[in-house]
Amino acid sequence: MKHLAFYIPLHYPDKERFFEILQLLDEEGAGYVEIGIPVLNPYMDGEIIRETNRVVLKQGLTGEDIAVSLKEIRSRFGFKVVIMTYKEGVERFSLTHIPHELYDGFICVNGDYPSEILHDPIKVLNQSKSNADLKQELVHNHLFAYVVSGEGKTGSFDKLPDQYIEVVKRVKTFTSIPAFVGFGIKSASDVETVMKNGADGAIIGTEFIRRYQQGGFDILKSYIDELKRTH
Repeated sequence: MKHLAFYIPLHYPDKERFFEILQLLDEEGAGYVEIGIPVLNPYMDGEIIRETNRVVLKQGLTGEDIAVSLKEIRSRFGFKVVIMTYKEGVERFSLTHIPHELYDGFICVNGDYPSEILHDPIKVLNQSKSNADLKQELVHNHLFAYVVSGEGKTGSFDKLPDQYIEVVKRVKTFTSIPAFVGFGIKSASDVETVMKNGADGAIIGTEFIRRYQQGGFDILKSYIDELKRTH
C-alpha cells in the first residue's frame, strides 16, 4: 500500500466518517492520502468528485476548519499528506497561510504558486508537456511526480489509457522521485499494469469514492483488501 495514493475530499461525507476512512487507510498502510479542498467548479473532475465538492461546501467549510483538521491528521496518522485543489480553493480558504509542516505536497491544478508559498508543489503532467516543461515542473517536487494516464476528466475513462507510458519514461530522465499514475485507475489489475509499464505507484480517486458510495465502510474495506492481495 506504500505505492498507492488515495484521494478523498476533506470532511467527506462528513467530518466523523472522513476521519474513520483516514483511520482505515492508515491501518492498512497507505503511503499517501490526497485530500481535496472543495471548489465550486472542479473542472478537471467528473461528476462523482464534483458532487463530493458540493456536499462538503454545503457544510460551511472554512479555512480555520481546514487548518484544524490538518493538524489532527498530522498528529494521528503516518501517511504522507497531499493537498489538492484549484486556485479558487487556495484563495477562498487562504491556503497560502497553512503551515508547511501540515502537509507534504500541494497540487493546485490551475494556479502557479512559488514553492516558498505552497510547499513542495506537485504539477499534473501529461503527454502534451515538452521535455523542457517537464524538467521545469519537477524542479521543486520532492514527493512524487503526478502523471495522468490520458486526456480527460477524473472518472471519465472506460478503460485505462496508455499515453502515460512515454511520459513516465521522460519523467524518469529528469528526476529520481517516484512517478505515480492517476486518472482511470480502478482495479488491482490497473495498478499492476501501470507499474509494469514503469510507474512506481498509482493514485486512486473516483473509484475509491464510488466504492464507498456503493456500500459504505465494509465495501471500502473489501476494496482495499483486493488491492492488498494483488500487491
